[in-house]
Amino acid sequence: MVQNILKVIGGVAIFIYGMTLMSDGLQKVAGTKMRSILRLFAKNRFVAVLTGVGVTSVIQSSAATTVMVVGFVNAGLLNLEQSIGIICGAHIGTTITGQLVAFKISSVIFPAIIMGLVMNLSRQRTVSHWGQVVMGFGFLFLGMDMMNGTLRELAFIQTAFKYFQCAPVDGIMPPKAVLGAILVGMLATVIIQSSSACTGIIIVLAGNGLVDLYTAVALAMGSNIGTTITAQLAAISANRVAKQAAMAHTLTQALGVVLIVVTFWMRVHGEPLFFWVIRNISPGAETPRMIANSHTVFNIFSTLVFLPFIPQLARLCERIIPVNRKDVKFRRLDPLLLASPSIALAQTTAALRKMLQKAWRMVDCAINIYNHNDESNQRMVRQLEKREEDVDQRQQEIADYLSALMQQGELRANEASQIPLLLHCTNDAERIGDHTAMIRGILGRLEEQERRFSPQATAELDGLHEQLRELADAVILTLEKNTPENVARARAIRSAMVEKLTECEREHLNRINHGHCVPEVGIIYLELLEEFRKIGRHLANIADRAENFYEKLQKLGKLAVPASPDGETQSFE
Repeated sequence: MVQNILKVIGGVAIFIYGMTLMSDGLQKVAGTKMRSILRLFAKNRFVAVLTGVGVTSVIQSSAATTVMVVGFVNAGLLNLEQSIGIICGAHIGTTITGQLVAFKISSVIFPAIIMGLVMNLSRQRTVSHWGQVVMGFGFLFLGMDMMNGTLRELAFIQTAFKYFQCAPVDGIMPPKAVLGAILVGMLATVIIQSSSACTGIIIVLAGNGLVDLYTAVALAMGSNIGTTITAQLAAISANRVAKQAAMAHTLTQALGVVLIVVTFWMRVHGEPLFFWVIRNISPGAETPRMIANSHTVFNIFSTLVFLPFIPQLARLCERIIPVNRKDVKFRRLDPLLLASPSIALAQTTAALRKMLQKAWRMVDCAINIYNHNDESNQRMVRQLEKREEDVDQRQQEIADYLSALMQQGELRANEASQIPLLLHCTNDAERIGDHTAMIRGILGRLEEQERRFSPQATAELDGLHEQLRELADAVILTLEKNTPENVARARAIRSAMVEKLTECEREHLNRINHGHCVPEVGIIYLELLEEFRKIGRHLANIADRAENFYEKLQKLGKLAVPASPDGETQSFE
């Protein structure tokens, strides 16, 4: 008996391992483009559902899809209604696994494992990933084969399932048994963290005669609810909109189960309505195939029911988890997006753009202290220290995020090459912010001496300030939308500014030589020009590097960096 128990446990472990291996391999084969599709093709509820079906059918993990969706919502890449559509579609896409498990193809187990192993040893990444899929396929059916037959010999398993036998008694399914089976299926899925794996095990149990069709379907219903725990866990640290998306996932599954379970007590020709439908669409099919079909029918039915009511469902989630939209902060650098390097890189660029905007505002404020220090500028001056801390923190967050991204095992070479470019750009943006203190110190010395620049020098500084502002705007625009025109404009402004700086230095030396400038003030003026030059150099560095990594991102078919009015809190569509 002990040997049989160990064999069953080992079979379950190998089955789950095979399913995980196959799913991971499919996700690697699909690459980042499948994840990008979730964002690009979710414009309305109908397309969103089809997108969820397509992506989940490819990667064979509704949990992975929903976790990505939660991450996208938390980052502001999807709104609530779009996320609900994708989640509903994911419910359908995941049913392919159940259909696959219902086949009896034990003869291909060892050829699949051997072929998968050989392919997995290939140096070509695509071949290696496909090898992982094939090998996972083999292990999945090996686990099933180990469980088959042995389960029948364990009497205590048969006894345990008798407590949850849902077969009709006098034409009526026992409510307590149905509820108990649903709870068992839900708990099992929470533990296993995979509804596909749980459904597969249910099919194996039915194939060995341990559970009937009625009990198996009730267990599968519970499994569909249990799988929502993954999204709920992913949303714990997310914003409230992402929590609403996770809640929508739970509601659609729970309400769908309620709708189906109600049909258990609606009889057609003496048969519960749902099972009458399954038997009619599966004529002559064995129990495992009918379970797989019931799983598919349930998910298609619940999706079709909720599809017209997605806006209303979104409003319900907003009532359950209320949120002040003005206070919602979208987390661009969401850890959940690290599984999608292309999107993580685009989000990092968006975070860099926001950081540069803040650093430039600090510099702009410091320069304005001399000649344009109005009430608004004075308010910002009082916040400069806090703003500098914020810029430094953003630099650290971007560096940590890129470091975590580098630790992802499946970065492509051209994705990995973006990381040092982004790090250099982040350092340049942080140094721009550091020049704020330098400029304040220089102008502070001028104030202490109770002196002013000459009208000519003041006009030159105003002109340089305007050029520097134009250069900063051009570079920020390049980070948002890289085009040859934007890059050329940034370079043209930079060249004109260098010429202007040289001209100002020459004119200033003439003023000193002719005694029109006090030497102490002249030194301060030259120091200020040098600060302008350094800031311009940092901005030019960012523009040059941005052109390079954007070119590579476009070759990979990446997402455009999402724009928002303030770069932080995005408006709802």
